[in-house]
Amino acid sequence: MTALLKLYPARFRREFGDEIATAYHEATRGAGRAARAREALDVTGHALRMRLGLGSAGRRGRLLAAVAPFATAAVGASALWWTGLMVPGATASWLPMELTLPFLLLAVTHFVMVLGAAMALAGRWSAGTWTVLAGCAATALTDVIRLGGWEGALLLRSPLFLAALVALLCPADLRPQPRVRTAAGLGAVALWATLLTGVLTVGPLAGPAAGLRFAIPAAAALALAGRPAFARLRTAPAVLLAALPFAVLGTSSWTRDAYTGPVLLGLLLAAATAVAVRRRRGGHPLGGD
Repeated sequence: MTALLKLYPARFRREFGDEIATAYHEATRGAGRAARAREALDVTGHALRMRLGLGSAGRRGRLLAAVAPFATAAVGASALWWTGLMVPGATASWLPMELTLPFLLLAVTHFVMVLGAAMALAGRWSAGTWTVLAGCAATALTDVIRLGGWEGALLLRSPLFLAALVALLCPADLRPQPRVRTAAGLGAVALWATLLTGVLTVGPLAGPAAGLRFAIPAAAALALAGRPAFARLRTAPAVLLAALPFAVLGTSSWTRDAYTGPVLLGLLLAAATAVAVRRRRGGHPLGGD
């Protein structure tokens, strides 16, 4: 526990260190290894938020919480798109033999991110976001091996890491409420994510339809996030920031067809305008919490 406490800023540690240590020991007393690891990850995330000034009382923390579900959905959609790219590539006859294994590993690491995003949006936020981050790290490591250096891997995966960190650093008391509350429900969400990945990976989506491999999982993830996620977008800047992960992480798919990008831009501007107009009129932009 001492090592975990050192992650906090010194002043915060002096004021609340004993309280945090007591809460940690009470939560892990008699618990198994998995439960202790989960609590340690929660403490680590809280310490990072404190160091970055992202508490729930501050404006930055609240804005981060509003954007987090959308960043998670964008990561999941992007990961599914990359899975759909890696699997056919790994089985293609033109791929050199030495790249087959890295392509398969990339398919697996991206699929881990798909499952992590689904878990987070379904309500297992801490476990899901840490799974997403682990998938990002494994993806970057595979890219280092495949590309022969860190530079190309960092350039390629930096947006993904940033979006994953936005989700991970969401203040604990502002995280989305669980949409699925049972183990059976969570299993159904995982199965749904797996089937969606399989259908969109092996499906004949080429040419103008290629963007659907990103758009469909993005829409599905937003549906899983539900209305509470949209209800937090109370300002036009919040709408723009929530859309930014989709615009950045979807670049690879947007550039492969001539329709999805303009449609995305139009919807983005329309949503930001609607929120600004509703706010100016004094109403809640997207309904109540």
